Amino acid sequence: MHSWPRRLSVFAAALLLLSAACVVVGVIPPVRTDTFSLAAPQRAVPAFWAAVVLDVVLATAAVASSRVGYRVLLAVVGVVTLLAGYALFDAAIAFRAHGPALHGAVVVLWVCVGFDVVGALSMLGAALAPRRQ
Repeated sequence: MHSWPRRLSVFAAALLLLSAACVVVGVIPPVRTDTFSLAAPQRAVPAFWAAVVLDVVLATAAVASSRVGYRVLLAVVGVVTLLAGYALFDAAIAFRAHGPALHGAVVVLWVCVGFDVVGALSMLGAALAPRRQ
């Protein structure tokens, strides 16, 4: 791979790691103490930990695939990252109704959705970049 596609994939990996850190710091603690009547923190917290682990695995795969030049793998990682962003998007919409105690967590989730989408598009751009002859 050329220099700028590799930089794009490393940039995407950094965004995914930032997204994972934001979920750990800004989402999991308020969700754990959610007092909304229909809240199920015993199910939501493990789901957010799974999202964190998925983001870290995807970031690692993005960097690894850019190093060895697997463009197809990078494209697949980009698509899976879009799906992970969609899961956070769904959580952000669901937690809007949980009251003011979770408004900060909802804002952090929207930021994480943005990080995941920009990261996914960066990976797809790096994977679809034309090769020099």
